[in-house]
Amino acid sequence: MNAHDEVQLWHALYRLEARYWHEVDSNCGRNAHEFYVPDGLMVVGHNHFEGREKIREYYAWRQRQVTTGICSQTTRHLISNLFIESCDGWCVKVMGIVSFYGASGRPPAPQSKPPILVADLINECILDDESGWQFKSHTLQPVFMSHEAPPSIAIDTHRVGHRIPTAAATAP
Repeated sequence: MNAHDEVQLWHALYRLEARYWHEVDSNCGRNAHEFYVPDGLMVVGHNHFEGREKIREYYAWRQRQVTTGICSQTTRHLISNLFIESCDGWCVKVMGIVSFYGASGRPPAPQSKPPILVADLINECILDDESGWQFKSHTLQPVFMSHEAPPSIAIDTHRVGHRIPTAAATAP
């Protein structure tokens, strides 16, 4: 692969990652599952969400937490140090860092605390002729975490039998 092709590939994968986090931050992740292949895997810490439906269920649960005031209303996920570790043409391994900030209230939210989470990002991306680049797997491995765990880590999927609680299950 020549330098021009490398830059184009890097840009396409950075754009995928940036669009994903924009969807999460600006739309509560309502369409985040569409960034994954049908059997895609989202991993955050010890939690695994496999398949678009499980990923969609997680983001619906997360949105309910925001609506009920349980977690941050304003979030930003910042991407840095993104690089391509390996590529075989249609399958690429991407590494990087994600810093996650969250605060109660609408922007501009007072924020003087460090990020809630700084995590290593490890993605496996697949090129589909129709859909373009998608996540086969999207993994965040926490490196630094504040006392406020983000919802993706705070939820105990093992306790609820690998199911995201539904609105009825979380009602008092």
